[in-house]
Amino acid sequence: MVKLIQLVKINKIFVDGFKNLRDISFSPSPDYNLILGENAQGKTNLLESLWIFTGCRSFRGTKERDYFSFSGVPLKINLEFYDGRRTQSLDCIGNINSSKEKKFFRNDIPVSKTSELFQVFHCVNFTPDDISLINGSPEVRRNFIDYCLSQLYPPALSLVRRYQILIAQKNALLRQRGMPSESILNMLGIWDRQIAQVGSEIALRRSEYVKHLSDKCSELYKKISSGREDVSFTYHSNIYGKNPVFPKKLSQEIIDEYYSRLESSRNDDIQTGFTTTGIQRDDLKIKINDMNAREFGSQGQKKSLALALKLAQAQIYYDKKQASPVILLDDVMGELDSRRQHVVSTMIDGMQVFITACSDSALIPEMKGLKIYLNDGKLKL
Repeated sequence: MVKLIQLVKINKIFVDGFKNLRDISFSPSPDYNLILGENAQGKTNLLESLWIFTGCRSFRGTKERDYFSFSGVPLKINLEFYDGRRTQSLDCIGNINSSKEKKFFRNDIPVSKTSELFQVFHCVNFTPDDISLINGSPEVRRNFIDYCLSQLYPPALSLVRRYQILIAQKNALLRQRGMPSESILNMLGIWDRQIAQVGSEIALRRSEYVKHLSDKCSELYKKISSGREDVSFTYHSNIYGKNPVFPKKLSQEIIDEYYSRLESSRNDDIQTGFTTTGIQRDDLKIKINDMNAREFGSQGQKKSLALALKLAQAQIYYDKKQASPVILLDDVMGELDSRRQHVVSTMIDGMQVFITACSDSALIPEMKGLKIYLNDGKLKL
């Protein structure tokens, strides 16, 4: 029997006091929602107000104190959404003068850690800045992979954070001076055992996700490029090499291999004062027609490839979780021709979508839907 897809959707939105937004209240369409208005009217702010309920940092890099209105209006955001099984509510309230600044509530119960929200409300967003997935540093691509796989495998989020803590603690030890070398080596052995345990599992999970990403994104990019270009992905593991082959489950052999690499690099670590080997140096290598996309891809190719990556993320989530994430498309659809817009509409069919644009005239008919006009942070009636 085919399992039915859970249609996750936002039913109600209320936003007040988030940046320039004032008294925004509407019931979104379960399909397309067009956030329209001139530049600097608050369209992206509205998408950002939804995004903060994912428990993740702002996709614009906004500092949390900058969420608050310059006018001093208290922050209040309410989201009512159906998660495929039941209706839930999420609230964010705060005041710039408050010591704790803002608080989150889930179904009127306080949320102690924003990481709890990560398992509750899932979005896939795409902005022009996502070209950094191609142009940016390996860290950008690592963070993208870790975020994607954490949506599918919740323990991955804790694994990544645990690994970051372990590396920070080990690096603090490496920077110490005056300790006997034997004591340092003994303590490094303790840290490395833990790092190998956590790091090897993250590497295995990353490798597994990249395989899914490669299959899905290659298919999508071929459609976007009308079959004229091929794209390939290679997971480069600092510990296990290029395109490593892992068993289905983590084994002691894999952990020991990781530890052995850490052990062999200890002298370099002591000299440099930081950990020189590990998954914090992994990368996702992307090629278009066998050419490095970062070095040789055109701006158009890179934008299309970044879009394909985000669409692949949404599709993998859709396939694996049998649920639909909420899609946020910020100021990108107007740059696509009708053919590429058709490809996008096919990929996100059945999902709830929020699109920002100056005008809906640049969108294909399949993307027409509820129109929300913003002017100076307010609904334009």
